[in-house]
Amino acid sequence: MKEVETFLMKFVPNWQEESFLLAVSGGVDSMVLLEIFFELQKKFKTLSFSVVHIHHHLRKESDEEEEMVRNFCGERNISIEVYHWEQGVEQTVGIEEKARKFRYQKLEEAMEKNKASYVVVAHHADDQVETVLMKLTRGSTIEGIAGMKLIRPFNEGYLIRPFLTVDKEKLYEYASIHQIPYREDESNSSLEYTRNRFRKEVIPLLKQENSKLNQKIQEFTQTLQEQQELILELVHQWMEQQLIELQNGWSWNKESYIKQPVALQKVILVELSKKLGGLLSAKNVLDIQEAILSDTSQMNLNLPKGWIFQKRYHQLLIIKELKNEITYQEIRVEGFQSADIVLSENERISFTAEEGWEMFLTTEDFPLTIRRKKPNDRFLLKENQHQSIRRWCINNKIPKEEREKLWIVENASKEIIAILGFRQTQSLSKSKETDRIRIVYRKKKRC
Repeated sequence: MKEVETFLMKFVPNWQEESFLLAVSGGVDSMVLLEIFFELQKKFKTLSFSVVHIHHHLRKESDEEEEMVRNFCGERNISIEVYHWEQGVEQTVGIEEKARKFRYQKLEEAMEKNKASYVVVAHHADDQVETVLMKLTRGSTIEGIAGMKLIRPFNEGYLIRPFLTVDKEKLYEYASIHQIPYREDESNSSLEYTRNRFRKEVIPLLKQENSKLNQKIQEFTQTLQEQQELILELVHQWMEQQLIELQNGWSWNKESYIKQPVALQKVILVELSKKLGGLLSAKNVLDIQEAILSDTSQMNLNLPKGWIFQKRYHQLLIIKELKNEITYQEIRVEGFQSADIVLSENERISFTAEEGWEMFLTTEDFPLTIRRKKPNDRFLLKENQHQSIRRWCINNKIPKEEREKLWIVENASKEIIAILGFRQTQSLSKSKETDRIRIVYRKKKRC
């Protein structure tokens, strides 16, 4: 089959001298792939490859498939490794996804063990049609709808799909002509699985409308993938300039974000999802986008696995909440101190520092009490007018997380005279200028 050699010439530099790892299940597609690589190795002696077979323990026929693949490789002196998913027999839900994760994990291990630069899988044109239609039906990102790629990064190398433009019917013909053994998966005939329903019921109807359905889907995915590459380039440029990495996630500016075209905005969220291991669904992306564009100034959205999207006025965040509860604290300050007063790991008060947020007091204000905010705290906003600190925070757009960490300063009369870092709530003392005591509050910013 000339298509494989043509593919390798196009996508794999110096392919005749490369090392490949073939994923062989025992189906017609992977067995044809194995036979073709065996023939290529005869032709190009410097090419090397080995085989990995995954026994999932999900069907009684799996033992026969393993035996057939082992015998085929043994007769041709092809190196083979078999991995067993012993837990497969115990699975009741999410079997396909769990099996997929196990499969790719073992491919990575075998790739490193065999020092292979390329993993080769036998996905074909019919697989691509099924994948694209299922993504469209379930809802997906542009990247998902664009289908499988011919080549993509994998582990320290690449995963390639030489058959992705080849119809499965052609693989059957090749197997028949060259008498290549293979096993049909009986579960492929069960309509219990979504992919099988598409394969047996939906796709035949579409092919009645257009016999070149595979070709049309191929053209469709190629166009989407090309456009996606351009969009990703623009998105990555924006993220490098605008995305701020935090201790527990990432933050970015709302105004900078919404200036981007809507298509780029959503791809930014998808790329952020990749930083989280790809856990955001298409619905998560739409929910976040809706929250960003809403009139609500502050809100939280719960995301999978403990992640949270936060909107804090002009700041947008995707973070994993750190379990550091703010406990109530009080610190008493009797008077001038030469050493810094430590409030927290990142906050200090000094009578001698040159830079920082400052306030002025008199000896009459001491002793001071510096404490965490309480729910009902009120202060003198201006002459004869008090305001709750909660309302003041809202009016001044102080994010919720910052409100919980505020330090309040009380004077000797238990009057609130300052919110450290934000506001001094009393007018300057009428005492002489020389009687004033300067206090500096310093906070180290944490990323």
